[in-house]
Amino acid sequence: MLINDSLKLKKISKYKLSKLSGVPQATINDICSGKTDLEKCSAGTLYRIAKVLDITVEDILDSSKDEYRPS
Repeated sequence: MLINDSLKLKKISKYKLSKLSGVPQATINDICSGKTDLEKCSAGTLYRIAKVLDITVEDILDSSKDEYRPS
């Protein structure tokens, strides 16, 4: 997932991403673990995460489509 890869690349923890973005840590954990469907996240949540990680919301959504998800 792009978010996890970006966190590793920038050497930022999920906790720090939470503090910098204002998105609750539980939400970030759910997104990073795949528990929460990115397409159901609010645009504001994705925007705040993308801004901190210096990526676009479109990149985040496109990366989630590339992953295999069982029906």
